[in-house]
This record gives sequence, structure tokens and C-alpha cells, in this order.
Amino acid sequence: MLYLKLVCNEIDFYQNKNQREINMKLKRYYTNEQLKENLYITLDGEEFHHLKNVMRSRVGDMIALFNGSTVTAEGEIVSIDKSKASIFIKKVEENPSEPKINFTLFQAVCKGDKLSLITQKITEIGATNLCVFYSKFTDIKDKTSKLDKLERVSISASKQCGRSSIIKPQGVIGFEQMIDEAKNLDKVYVAYENKDGNSLFESLQKQKNIKNIGLIIGAEGGFAEEEIDLLEKNNFEIVTLGKRILRTETASIVGTGLVMFALEK
Repeated sequence: MLYLKLVCNEIDFYQNKNQREINMKLKRYYTNEQLKENLYITLDGEEFHHLKNVMRSRVGDMIALFNGSTVTAEGEIVSIDKSKASIFIKKVEENPSEPKINFTLFQAVCKGDKLSLITQKITEIGATNLCVFYSKFTDIKDKTSKLDKLERVSISASKQCGRSSIIKPQGVIGFEQMIDEAKNLDKVYVAYENKDGNSLFESLQKQKNIKNIGLIIGAEGGFAEEEIDLLEKNNFEIVTLGKRILRTETASIVGTGLVMFALEK
């Protein structure tokens, strides 16, 4: 039985490896359309421009398609005109590059293009969701911080890293609403620079079979003491990310990496 299990695991490994190689070998394009085998879909807009004018693709070329779900489709270009291309989908499979856990980053609103950087990097690392919230020390005039462009950033990151799903932030919510959202998860951590002794990585090593996990990161000014008290009252675990104080965007990227490294097995 042990030998049979090892053989099956080896087969699964090489099947996933082959699928990942196919995903990265073919040029990848995003579509809002449903992906099903033996179906024709239309590629237009920005993705069509990239296919025709940047990649110089031709009729008969094979491409990969993803739509924000967990699957990747292989399709053949059957026609190209001035504004669109028709693609015939030959194969649809689950993408082995998708994470095995559901990880949500709760990120306080931050300045400039930091949210774009965070979105790009956590998509590549394997985050599932991004929830943006207000906190007491949020120091920014435009508190929406250009959320409308973050989905596009995530699409681009998924193309690059071989994922099929994307992150779709849905507006900025208040602090208490963020807590209500986080309480739906199995385990939630709060990164706090004034916490001593209890590191995120050490705590993650003790967790088993957690599928829904969250990490809360504060703004540039950190958390107010009353905010930390409220988070503790809701049974969220306060942790440190290390000996040094990190910028908010660095903390988000490092924290996401630690979670995925420790739990995605």
C-alpha cells in the first residue's frame, strides 16, 4: 500500500509539473467569459491588442486563457480581425499553481502606489483576497487609493506567475466592519511592531489543517492601542514579524510569504 501511494504521489507530481509547464509555455490572456471545452469565445480590448499587436499572434496559434477562477484553458486562435479574435477552447483544467489555502490580507489604506505594489506581490505569492480598511492613523487624503486599478494589477501579476485566480478588492471598509469580515476565518493574526516574543512564523508552525486564514496589517502610522485592544478582544492573535520595524508594504509582502511558506504544503 505504501509503495502504491508513493507511485500515485509521483504521478500527481509529474502531472502537475507538466500542467505548470504548459501554463507558462503558452502566452496567457485574461477573459471575463466562461471557460468550457469546445466553446468559442471572443478576445477583445486590451487583451486583443496584446495578442495581435504586441505578441504578433496568428491564426492557428495556441494560447492559454484564465478568467479569475481556478482553471486554465488552452485555446486555438481561429480568426483575427481589426478589433477582436475568436478562440476555440480545446482543454480546460484546474490550475496546479493555485494555492491550497484561502488567505486574506487585511491591509490598512496606504499612500501612493503602495497598494498596487502590495496587490502585485501578494498575488504572485498566493493570496486569495485583499480587504482594504480605514484605521485611526490612516494619513491619506484620497482614501480610496485608486482601488479601481488594483484588479488590473492582479490580472497582470497572475499572467506573470502562472495563476488563474485574481484579487478583486471591493472598496474600503471601516475598522469594525473589517473585524466582522475577519471573524469569518478560522485563524486571524495581527502584525504589531510593539509585540515581543510571539512571532508569526513560530505560531504558524503550530497550526494544522487551517484552510481559511487572515493577516491584519496597519497603516504607515501603525495601530492605536485601543485598536489593538479591540482586535485582542475578538480573539485575533497579536504577533511580530521580526526584530525590525517594517514599512506597511514590506510587512504585507513578508507576512503573506510567511503564511504561504508555512501552510501551503
